[in-house]
Amino acid sequence: QALLVAIFSFFASTGAENEPAKGSTLALPLPSRSIVGRDGAPGRSLRAGNAIDTEDESTEDRAFLTNVKVRWWLEAEKSDDYVKKALKLDGLMGEALTTNKNYKAFRYFVKKAEGYRLSKWYRHEYNTYQAWKEMGFVKITKASDLDKIRNTDQFRVYKRYVNTLDSQLLWRLEQGMNPPAVFVTRGPSEAELTARTEIMAEAGRSVAYAKVALGMREAPHPNKLKLLYGPALEAHEDFKFFKLFLKNKAPAIQGELRFSRPSTDCRGARQKGKTS
Repeated sequence: QALLVAIFSFFASTGAENEPAKGSTLALPLPSRSIVGRDGAPGRSLRAGNAIDTEDESTEDRAFLTNVKVRWWLEAEKSDDYVKKALKLDGLMGEALTTNKNYKAFRYFVKKAEGYRLSKWYRHEYNTYQAWKEMGFVKITKASDLDKIRNTDQFRVYKRYVNTLDSQLLWRLEQGMNPPAVFVTRGPSEAELTARTEIMAEAGRSVAYAKVALGMREAPHPNKLKLLYGPALEAHEDFKFFKLFLKNKAPAIQGELRFSRPSTDCRGARQKGKTS
């Protein structure tokens, strides 16, 4: 069943955390808590009610949202060219375009179109591989091909969805909810999972969260979320991506692959601050 909630635009990063102790369990519900930034300073809490587009809207902008045609174009994901033609702006350039009475409606559409698309993906429970396909990256299957698309606008949209989805999953964990299984299912593309992992590391996600997002946990339990450890972790089909996450996150935590030093659970790591 689709989640009937508004999508959130959370780009807060969690601080580096120690790996949970062997056999450690994240008991649910987890307490709501502030996120520790990369500098160790407390960040904002992830809470419901923040829309994906957090920009303050002027009265004029809000008025456009009531325009039935513009809203339909947004929901239907119509192209810029389609909307420009519908508003009789096609062929116009420069001042002739910007002074046209319909230009503000077109500008509003362009600004909101991306947010509507991401919101729709989330409502329909798209995992990151589905977003990858929506961006036309189906033929990008090898990690070595990522440099061909990293600087494209399509990859920027994909990255934004990954960060939004990660923040939502983290928020669900903080509220004591298990993440929907559909959000952590794998696609067949090595390139997509590599990109997804690199984005997690760049955003400063915790080691424990990376395991959840990569599906490295025991069978779902209604009251507990138990992460994989040791041999079970290393035997996981996506273990190489977990190693990539650690490598990109910080070389200082490479020892966590073998867990050769004492570790704490996620809550203890948050209280101690940055460890990498």
